[in-house]
Amino acid sequence: MVLAAKRRYYTSMKPYTLARAASAFCALLLAFCLLPASAQDGAVFAPYPSRLRVGVRDDKVLLSWEDSADLSLGYVIYRHRNEPSSENFADAIMIGDAALGAESFEYAPPDDNPYYYIVLGRSESGVYEVFIPLRNVSLVGIAAPSAPSIASSPASATQAGATGSAPTGIGAPAPSSAVSASAVSALSASLDGDSIVLGFKASADSGRLIVYRGTSPFSQNAAILDAVVAALVDPADTSFRDYPVPGIPYYYAILPERELLGGSIRLVPGQNATQTALSIPAGSFRVGLPTMSASSRSAPLPFLILTRTLSDANPVIQEELAPSPKALSADTQKAVNALLAAAGSSAKAERPMVTIFPEDLRSSGGEDYALRSIIGDLFSRGSYAKAVEQLTLYLSLPRSATTGAKARFYRAQALALSGSFQEAFFDFLRAQDSFYLQSQPWMDYVLAQLGKR
Repeated sequence: MVLAAKRRYYTSMKPYTLARAASAFCALLLAFCLLPASAQDGAVFAPYPSRLRVGVRDDKVLLSWEDSADLSLGYVIYRHRNEPSSENFADAIMIGDAALGAESFEYAPPDDNPYYYIVLGRSESGVYEVFIPLRNVSLVGIAAPSAPSIASSPASATQAGATGSAPTGIGAPAPSSAVSASAVSALSASLDGDSIVLGFKASADSGRLIVYRGTSPFSQNAAILDAVVAALVDPADTSFRDYPVPGIPYYYAILPERELLGGSIRLVPGQNATQTALSIPAGSFRVGLPTMSASSRSAPLPFLILTRTLSDANPVIQEELAPSPKALSADTQKAVNALLAAAGSSAKAERPMVTIFPEDLRSSGGEDYALRSIIGDLFSRGSYAKAVEQLTLYLSLPRSATTGAKARFYRAQALALSGSFQEAFFDFLRAQDSFYLQSQPWMDYVLAQLGKR
């Protein structure tokens, strides 16, 4: 559960710093320089463990890792007060060693100060000084609470930590009574306009804090798996202002970053987790969502309500299908004239007969009623200019594919009969998929008329 929470946390946080990235790069470069000549030629050589995990149980620090196939002499474990690097490694303190296959180590720190822990591979001449966070170096300092009286004597615990013999491995989590209290307390939440303000108290050494936001109460540790990271804050801030989505009730929890990384989290409602949910009212303030009443939507689905008739409405869509004419250059015009002379004169294209489908001369209801009214009242009586105007208005509204193609074919004829051959050609071109036989003679006629211009 804690590992899953770590993955969610790492995917939501920004890269730590450019310095840390540079440090990791230098560590990898140093590892490459330490490789044998055969490894540098292409073989992969990784003289360090991987997937280092550091946790706390009672007053001890528990380390676990995965062995490297490139090591045969075991490991040496160190602790350091600062983030380890090749420059400050001389200040690190050796706390024990471990053989291959142990993959764990248990250590009782001398105090409750946070320490970085390092697991280095042993070499013939010492150790491979390679420092890679989350591989063989802990990402943050880990502190274990001091306990004056424990089951084993201080001498035996110190001896075990110093020699590192007989690693015990990491067992089941400790009972909640053994887990230290969270460094965050007195967490409160209140509404303030379009935001939720969190107030809290944190110890000075708690480190960076993680603010979680969720829709379920944080009654147990597993609740953070369903929550999101709202922010990373400094303990000195003592407050945080959040702008969540209005209309949704939210709970909050704040955990120190080191507790999550160390796997020793503890959620206590009323202390570091809120007990009641808060919600910003929808439709209020600058980030509010508008409220919609049921009467704002037609039942069962919205539909278009026309407030104008076809006679006094303006076209909704002004179609600009015909490109503007352009003058040819002298060389291009000369080539065109030569082609036309070589092809000879074409047969004169006669104007086809006007086509009106019989069903459009009968009045009936339905979607085609408006189209049949235009054809019967204007187009069939020779009022082509007015028919073009009314058909343009008719096509400005959504129509079915068949009805739209028929109206476009009628408008193309009306345009051609009105002398607008260029516009007519494009309408015939768009209608020919549905009315191919009727459109082809008209397209030949229109092209012939355009060729005369």
